[in-house]
Amino acid sequence: MRGLMIAFMLISGVVCIFSILLMSPKGGLGSGISGAGGEDFGSKKSIEGGLKKSVIISSIIFFSIALFLPYI
Repeated sequence: MRGLMIAFMLISGVVCIFSILLMSPKGGLGSGISGAGGEDFGSKKSIEGGLKKSVIISSIIFFSIALFLPYI
């Protein structure tokens, strides 16, 4: 059980970091996925909305496991 929680903690941490890095203004989605132009603004905005949700969910999972892991 403890090993499974540590694995979930590592996965949620990596997802959180990856999502935050993709949302960064200098090296995020603007230059990486959709090129440097602003013509794909609508799709970029919707992808960033999904990234914000994934950051929130993965950080909640990460911190909840970090709080309860010492008691297991």
